[in-house]
Parts: sequence; structure tokens; C-alpha cells
Amino acid sequence: MNNNFPYSKYNFNNQDLLSGLTTAECERLTANKEILNFKAGTQIFKEGTEPKGIYRVLSGKVKKYTATNFGTDHIFYICGENEYLGYHAILSEEEYPDSATALLDCEVAFIPKNDFLNVVSTSHLLSQRLLKNLSHEFGVFLNATKILARYTVRERTAINLLILQRKFSVKESLKEIEMNRDDLASMVGTAKESLVRMLKDFKEEKLISTKGRIIFIEDLEGLVKASNYK
Repeated sequence: MNNNFPYSKYNFNNQDLLSGLTTAECERLTANKEILNFKAGTQIFKEGTEPKGIYRVLSGKVKKYTATNFGTDHIFYICGENEYLGYHAILSEEEYPDSATALLDCEVAFIPKNDFLNVVSTSHLLSQRLLKNLSHEFGVFLNATKILARYTVRERTAINLLILQRKFSVKESLKEIEMNRDDLASMVGTAKESLVRMLKDFKEEKLISTKGRIIFIEDLEGLVKASNYK
């Protein structure tokens, strides 16, 4: 797998958020934990509503997005297995600034807000880890914004395919992305018709192949070149 593309700049990497806590802290966190199941397309939380707790994706994928002034959504991040979401609004004591919806069928662990804050208030380790993660995630958001500002539709399509193939691939030999074209166009920041044309070009260049909604990465190095990433 190519090592030149800076995947870490576009991933939260917060899977270890609650690791290393004491037994007592873990018990307080999980005392009221629930395991929830969401079918693909089901909303987990909505922009502008009060946060109820934090979520950890146990299986499946979750898309994070915000509404635009044009009546559409802009997907800015895909959460994968073991990633946490929903804690930004709790820590800032504000409403959710974005929405989260199951991209694929998901199993999600839910920890209530009060249980989470109770441990945050007493755990130096968790407080330090949250500070580090929030700082990193701010950089991820900035990098996602830079993609929209600096790159053409072709380049943005290639960059997002690179980001997604790492998110969807459970092992290096598997490079496939399961995502409908509307969601992918939303993430790239273009019309669906433009995205479809870009994918057709990539297929003709033998960078990718497709089967239904699934995109297979055939030439990773070629895709990095097409991204013109600097």
C-alpha cells in the first residue's frame, strides 16, 4: 500500500479515547451503556439538537455532515469501526454542529452524557487525551476544507477515494469502497453528474473498477498521481 499519501491528516484516530482508564472509571462509563443498531440511512443525531451522549461505532460506517444553504448536505467525514463521535458538542455545551447518519448498517455503543462528563471531571488521562484528539480533529477539518479550496473536481475525487479506501479496507489486499454516488458527490463537493463523469474517466484509465455501488481501487499509485496532491 502506498505510504506517500498522508492518510493521518484526514482521519480522527480517536479509537483509543477511553483506553487505559481505571477499572472504576470504566465501570462508571459503562454503567448505563446501550448497544444500538441503525439501518443504513437512519439518523443517529441531528444538527441543532441537544447532545444526549457519545457514540462508538462497533461495526459499519457513519457519515458526518452539515446542511448547506442550497438544501443539500455536505459530508465532511466518515467514521469507521471503533471511532467515537458526538463528544464535541458535549464538551462545548452546545447543540450538535453537525448530523450523523448510518452510511451502512451499524452497531453503535452509546454512553450517556452525564456518565461521560463524570469521568472527564476526574480523569486526568481522559482530559489530556480529549485535548489532544480535539486539536488533531481541528486539523482534520481544516485539511478537508483545503481540499475543497485548492483542488479541481478530478483531484478532489481522487483524494477522497484515497481517504475512503483506507477507511473501508480492513486489510491491505482489500481496496474497495461501498458508497452510493450521491454520498460520494456530497463528500467530493460536486454534482452527482460531475462525479459520475470523473469515475468514468478513472475507469477508462484503469485506476478503478465498479460493481453496482462498490468501487474497487485497481491502481493506488495512479490514483495518488491523479490527485496531484501537494
